[in-house]
Amino acid sequence: MKRYWLLATLIPFCVIAMGTYYVSGTGDQKPEYVLKTMKGSESDAAGLQIKVNMDGITAAVSTKGSESDVEQLSYLGRLDAESYYEDDLKRLVKEHRSFMRGKNDVNAFYEDDQVLAYVGTEAHNDVSKKQSNQLTISIMGKLDEETSSFQVLTGKKNDEYINIHDVQVKDQIMKVLVNRMRTDKYPQFYHVGYDMYTIDLSNKSLLKSEQILAAETQSNEIRTTTWFISGNAQIGPSGYAIFDSSENKIIDKVVERQTVKRNEGLVNREIRVYDIWNGQWRTLQSEPLHSFLMEDNSMGMSIQYANQELSLAAISESKDTHVMVVNVAENRVIRDVQLPLQALQKEWGRVNYSLVEKDRLYLLMSGRPKPAAVIVELQTGNTLYQGEVERKDQNSIGYINANGIKIQK
Repeated sequence: MKRYWLLATLIPFCVIAMGTYYVSGTGDQKPEYVLKTMKGSESDAAGLQIKVNMDGITAAVSTKGSESDVEQLSYLGRLDAESYYEDDLKRLVKEHRSFMRGKNDVNAFYEDDQVLAYVGTEAHNDVSKKQSNQLTISIMGKLDEETSSFQVLTGKKNDEYINIHDVQVKDQIMKVLVNRMRTDKYPQFYHVGYDMYTIDLSNKSLLKSEQILAAETQSNEIRTTTWFISGNAQIGPSGYAIFDSSENKIIDKVVERQTVKRNEGLVNREIRVYDIWNGQWRTLQSEPLHSFLMEDNSMGMSIQYANQELSLAAISESKDTHVMVVNVAENRVIRDVQLPLQALQKEWGRVNYSLVEKDRLYLLMSGRPKPAAVIVELQTGNTLYQGEVERKDQNSIGYINANGIKIQK
């Protein structure tokens, strides 16, 4: 056996060396991308980043180049970083790494200047498995960094799955908003409704579990469907939960010799606001907003909520693009503009993502070989900037998935 000792020693060394070379080599050859200015000034795109996915790695492309926090990390470090892809989560990992272990659902966090909290659900990342009705509440004091955790049981049924939308904390009371879904056969989901859990952090107990809204109802040939509008500032204090509610007329239609229910047309659409702490509902009622929601938007409408403002953008290739901003607390339309962007869309391709930020409309365009970004000034309707994503080495861009826009403050 002694004659094999040298071979046994060399084999692991060769494997490690070859693996290191392969990882290093591929890392050196990984292409870099940049947002190349085509029209306008590069300074107008300062802070603009296009979120892309390349071979499973998330990166941000700007006029300065492409950035990915995981490319230079070890394999294990890359796995860790990919779990915390949101900027808020990256910051929390740096500041409270021990507390963050195993916690990566950005919607399940709450943070203020005194407390950091997290609500964990079992089997959250594996929806093919049954999910228990147990929630794990983790709390850390920001001043002394002392941590505690406990479990509470909800009334969720065995064939249901809950997805956390928001967590809020005030005066030792926690509010957890969840979307409850039913699974008949994976991966088919049927939305049941939205529940609010009220948890006493002092006594470590569930005080109340109630359904605040059904996801879908049907009455007198009218089907009402409601969707939660996710906020951009996901982990901080917020007093409201915002929902988009649509009423559609339904008819019986024969499809392949079977009678099925089909939507015939939009009857009504409204934005409903739930006050998390007093449990009351109200509707954002203004004629400009209601007319906007009732428009025929063949390309759909993007709705975003951040800093007490609701931003709506209806993109169209056949008519003017409509943008509206509403102050939720005051129930007041603070911006309402029509933008003639048909020629721009014809030139740069279909809009697959839009974002309203302050006085600007940011558009991510597809339909051309290279993803493109456009910035439009809302007050004047002028196009301030147009740029395309390309490789720094000028080679063919190949396949790259551009899926969002982020504005660095």
